[in-house]
Amino acid sequence: MTTSYIDRYKDLKIKISELERMNNREICLVVVSKKQSIEKIIALNDLGQIDFGENYVDEAEEKISGINTGRITWHFIGRIQSNKIKKICSLFGWVHTISSKKHLIKVNEICKSMNKIMNICIQINIDNDDNKAGIALENYENFIMNIHDLRHVRLRGIMTIPQNNSSSQNSFSRMNDLFKKYNELDTLSMGMSRDYISAIENGANMLRIGQGIFGKRI
Repeated sequence: MTTSYIDRYKDLKIKISELERMNNREICLVVVSKKQSIEKIIALNDLGQIDFGENYVDEAEEKISGINTGRITWHFIGRIQSNKIKKICSLFGWVHTISSKKHLIKVNEICKSMNKIMNICIQINIDNDDNKAGIALENYENFIMNIHDLRHVRLRGIMTIPQNNSSSQNSFSRMNDLFKKYNELDTLSMGMSRDYISAIENGANMLRIGQGIFGKRI
């Protein structure tokens, strides 16, 4: 018998609840809904799922405009393109992939014009992987100096995607070390379908999971 995405979601929520108790902290699940239908998003929202992550602006715009509910918080988790920033600011409440001073300033400017404050995470390229976006770990302190005078972005935390072939345990541990150095941060966004347990063991309090719920895209 094939397991449905609803069943996988419910099982995952049970596992996360157990890990919350074991680690004595709340963990936010962001359901990665790229390439998924509006109907599936609404079904999970009806079960109480609030946070959804999208990678592609145009796809997200179509979904968001087609879902008439204020009970969803939308997270942008894809690569930022300069010509899409205005739409990102309009559609989303969170941006997880800030790694450019130019993009940071542009998000602040556009959000100012919208009288809005954007929640942001700085993306860290924890393994110095040429195939991934993000700033180097050692550049974090200099980078956040750009944020102090910006009134329409709120720095919430840091995010990373470790190399697929690396030991994520070490990468997550170094991210947690950075997170704990800065009391103003409240979000450590890391952990996906393949490695979320290790991420939680190393301090993650926000997960981004899609395949573990919807299965592999064909």
